[in-house]
Amino acid sequence: MSPSSSAPSLSVLLSSEWLQARWQHLNTQYFAGSLKPIEIVWSQRLTSSVGMFACREGPKTLSPLTLTHSRREIRLSLPLFEQLTARTPYAEQELLNTLAHEMIHQWQFDVLKRRPDHGLEFLRKMAQMNRTGTVAVTTYHTLEKEVLALAKFAWRCQDCGRLYRRHRRTIQPKRHHCGFCHGALQELVSPTQLIEDRPTPYPTHALAPSPRSAGPTKLAKAPEQLTLELT
Repeated sequence: MSPSSSAPSLSVLLSSEWLQARWQHLNTQYFAGSLKPIEIVWSQRLTSSVGMFACREGPKTLSPLTLTHSRREIRLSLPLFEQLTARTPYAEQELLNTLAHEMIHQWQFDVLKRRPDHGLEFLRKMAQMNRTGTVAVTTYHTLEKEVLALAKFAWRCQDCGRLYRRHRRTIQPKRHHCGFCHGALQELVSPTQLIEDRPTPYPTHALAPSPRSAGPTKLAKAPEQLTLELT
């Protein structure tokens, strides 16, 4: 999709009306209207991922009536998107791709009644949507520089090498461990340490695991596992 002089302004792209209109169109075209209405919000605090599907309860605990209430939502990162619009004329398409990505997670949650992930069902739906040429959904984004510009803190798994970046110091190594391999986390001096120049997967912005593999860390009191699956 090429940019044009008729592209909507930033204020239009940020409006809930524009987002809901695009959601309705994608719902009709790719999901046969099966998705229930959902709130789409801009988040100032979301800086580790471009978008996130979030729900306060599990997929099998919500009734059809409950789905219409604000217990689940799609969050979009306002800081990352503002940086994106400053460097590329394709911001509208990137926003549409991100919305489509999160709608697949909504489909997994609402229709399949399962916890959202990037497994086989996600990949099949992604391939089906991408064949039309209207959207280009991926499990990666290319906003590594934007994420790093906003991230002030970072932790690395000492077993698999996975990297967790946060805008605030919300990870406590004594309480949390890696959501991928259960390994211990170590805070880095700088969030730009050990960065690979390649796209980053939703949602953890992590380095590829090293060949070393380890089981769960043995501690007297098991730390909380960092799972960032609802994105």
